[in-house]
Amino acid sequence: MAQLAPGSVGNGGRIPDTMSPGALPPPPTMPAPSNPSPAPSASYGNRYPNTESLSRDRVESQGYRVQRITPQNNGSWKAETRRDGVPSRVIIYPDGRMVEER
Repeated sequence: MAQLAPGSVGNGGRIPDTMSPGALPPPPTMPAPSNPSPAPSASYGNRYPNTESLSRDRVESQGYRVQRITPQNNGSWKAETRRDGVPSRVIIYPDGRMVEER
């Protein structure tokens, strides 16, 4: 007489007593799609809604007064500024570098 595989239809889907469900690996877990909020981080991404405000704050922290700031095609920002009454231009690159043009 042939024996049926454990959990098959012929034995009513029952697992024999010799097989323990604890021996099976845990099922894979997937992140809940209903949780749209990302994990908190220490990055500036949470503080600054866009790179313009980050660039403006960065220039102002160096003592400049920003009069106008415009985005460039390469991802940088060009700021028309004044410091100690002297006009200048400052370029803020995406990697955080700042270059002053006089």
